[in-house]
Amino acid sequence: MLPLSARTAGALRGQAEALARHLERRPGLRLDDVAHSLRTDRPALRHRLTVTAATREEALDALRSAAPVTPPLSDDPARVAFLLPGGGTQYPGMGAELYRDHTVYRDTVDECARILRPVLGADLRTALFEERRPDDTAAFLGLVVTEYALARTLIESGVRPDALIGHSLGEYTAACLAGVIDLADMLPLVTERIRLISSAGGATVGVAAPAEEIRPLLDDGLSLAAVNGPGACTVAGHLDAVARFEAELTRRGVPFRRLRIPVAAHSHVLDPVLPAYETHLRQVTLRPPRIPYVTNVTGTWVTDAQATSVRHWLDHTRDTVRFADGIAALWDRLHPVLVEIGPGDTLTKLATGRLADAAPVTVTTMRHAKAGASDGFVLAEALGRLWSAGVDSALPPVPGTPRRAPLPPYAFERRRHWIDAPGTRATPDDTPATAESAPGLAPRPRLTTEHVPPRTEREREVTRLWEDTLGIGGIGLHDNFFDLGGDSMRAVLLVGRLREAGVLDVPAATLLAAPTVAGVLAAAGERGGQTPESAPTALGPLLPLRAEGTATPLFCVHPGAGVSWRYTGLLPHLGGDQPVYGIQAAGLDGTRPPAPDAAAMVAHYLGLVREVQPHGPYRLLGWSYGGFVAHAMACALQRDGERVELLAMLDAPQPHGTAHDPEAAERQVAALLSRVAGLPVDTGAPVESVLDRIDARVTADPASAPVTRAEAAAIAAVMRNNLRIAPQFAPGVYHGDVLFFSAAEEQPTDFPADLAVLPGKADSWRPHVDGTLHDHHVPCGHYEMTEPEPIARIGEAVAKVLRGLGDRASTPPSP
Repeated sequence: MLPLSARTAGALRGQAEALARHLERRPGLRLDDVAHSLRTDRPALRHRLTVTAATREEALDALRSAAPVTPPLSDDPARVAFLLPGGGTQYPGMGAELYRDHTVYRDTVDECARILRPVLGADLRTALFEERRPDDTAAFLGLVVTEYALARTLIESGVRPDALIGHSLGEYTAACLAGVIDLADMLPLVTERIRLISSAGGATVGVAAPAEEIRPLLDDGLSLAAVNGPGACTVAGHLDAVARFEAELTRRGVPFRRLRIPVAAHSHVLDPVLPAYETHLRQVTLRPPRIPYVTNVTGTWVTDAQATSVRHWLDHTRDTVRFADGIAALWDRLHPVLVEIGPGDTLTKLATGRLADAAPVTVTTMRHAKAGASDGFVLAEALGRLWSAGVDSALPPVPGTPRRAPLPPYAFERRRHWIDAPGTRATPDDTPATAESAPGLAPRPRLTTEHVPPRTEREREVTRLWEDTLGIGGIGLHDNFFDLGGDSMRAVLLVGRLREAGVLDVPAATLLAAPTVAGVLAAAGERGGQTPESAPTALGPLLPLRAEGTATPLFCVHPGAGVSWRYTGLLPHLGGDQPVYGIQAAGLDGTRPPAPDAAAMVAHYLGLVREVQPHGPYRLLGWSYGGFVAHAMACALQRDGERVELLAMLDAPQPHGTAHDPEAAERQVAALLSRVAGLPVDTGAPVESVLDRIDARVTADPASAPVTRAEAAAIAAVMRNNLRIAPQFAPGVYHGDVLFFSAAEEQPTDFPADLAVLPGKADSWRPHVDGTLHDHHVPCGHYEMTEPEPIARIGEAVAKVLRGLGDRASTPPSP
């Protein structure tokens, strides 16, 4: 971990650039020596950032793209609050690397396993680190133990919490850390709590709507289990009541998700088991807390009387979790750095949603189940972020026996202090290159696009909402929405904010097709004389996700739905000089009918590619359906004598030898259409029902879905056609290496004919590749491959290959 600090934001950027040049000019410097010298030879100033790297090359890349992720420090000391999540975030093997590499973590887990052995009749470490699907009791206990061990590791590292807040089960870990209950009592008590809740049965559903809107829908068979944020709550009850509730949510177009664990915690379903739990509670000693914490029961600070009351802990098990109120109470008193102690960032996301106006600093300490970073890297990043936020004790010493190393001099921010004569103004060279970030917003990242600030009031209004949506300040008129970390769902959110503020009324499809402030305004007919009729469309055959850049373009072929919007997640990872185009199915925009057969589809797509790039070398990528179409296109280009330098296939199924089943295809179309529209997938719903749900949602809120009913109907027609002609693709042999990405955590579906979820996709393609098929396993399911975390892993791998291609292209041939 390389800590950098400066007196000003400009000097901090200069420090990072100077250190990168210093390392590049002195390849013999050891990173651990540099890290040690930065700690001992440089004072810790107000503007801070840290860079975590395992190699010199990683350090150079990180330093050149480094940007502060925390605001400059105030004069007040930084406060820290630990956030401890409840059940649902756990996954098999969580914390395994920390157990292997960190003594405090390992010793704590070992102690917990010893306490639990007589209670479980087994070693918890077996379920935690070896079993793929541990039972629910072991899984939940594994989460409690993981949180406690991670908290003890941070405390021993110098990060001591000023306050605590847990969510449901997490409040037991909080109470143990606060000294209310001993570890030896807490773990057996939690075990009985888990068993009793499981024995009661029931179900819980998460709802993306305010609790105030959901309360009128609840009958005697349902309980409001948790209020997690302004637009998030959970409802629990017996299975039949929950099923009726979900049907009503579907009818109203309210998004929801059934929780995987069949329990109904924090509901009336638990009433029969509470007397038994009271018996167990009365066998433990409860003490006043030594560290203040916020309780779910009241949504505010726990009192000594509550913490030591059996009645309070029964209410905690039975009553609504008031997390949204609790996080507000925590913030109002301390304004702390919010540190999530456990897997992922569920609670920090909820907290950020509740404290949207406050922009709190949040820190995650353990990777999400599907993230690719190592446990050690995530923990190091967390400690670095805490140090950057003012927790000086969080900076760990460099291990081993590092030596002092020479460092570059302080990079002073050069400013002009000349007094101009009246009526004159500074030259462009004297003005800053980019706008300063607004308070609470991250600075604009490095982009190859020249920064052009908004000039008119209209441009400033649109840019301000753009910045608020992405959390980035200093955005320019020509900055690509997707380069800044946007995606199709955030596009829906942004156009909704634009409409609600009365600033601009455009569909989300316009933003997908013209992803800059200037482009959206032009598409709306407000700049450059362009009319909405002539503006680019997100359903057009060629979607310019990023048209700028001097590199060879990357063409991304649509999946079965026919649209290429989901490839937007690749852009932030490929570098700003890489043009990216989405190839979309004919028939979407009404200018021509869908492809009559596989050969016509390939010919049409090659024509689109050649409009942008008449000759090779070509770069092709495709997810799912798009993978085998991209393979067919690559083979056709090679037959024409063209060179294909990249073929990337994202979990592409092998279509040859299958038969078209219209009835099964119709069910797949309904499911795919639901995913495109951002609706919960109902495996039994017909296509017409999905279209009705889309129409109802758009009628209620025009910004709530990325497509209208008419657009969705066109997409459905294209999907049917794509599934009809899929069996016609008879793969040839591609001459060259293939970059393949396999979904490593595929779940079975209700569609036996769905090729997308069949195992062994990579092996089925090897006979059709005359080269090496590099199979990268991505921890997700097939339909999750373009979600933010999987697409980030894919984007990093593709970017690495593209950099290699660029290096070869710039290297002169040997004599």
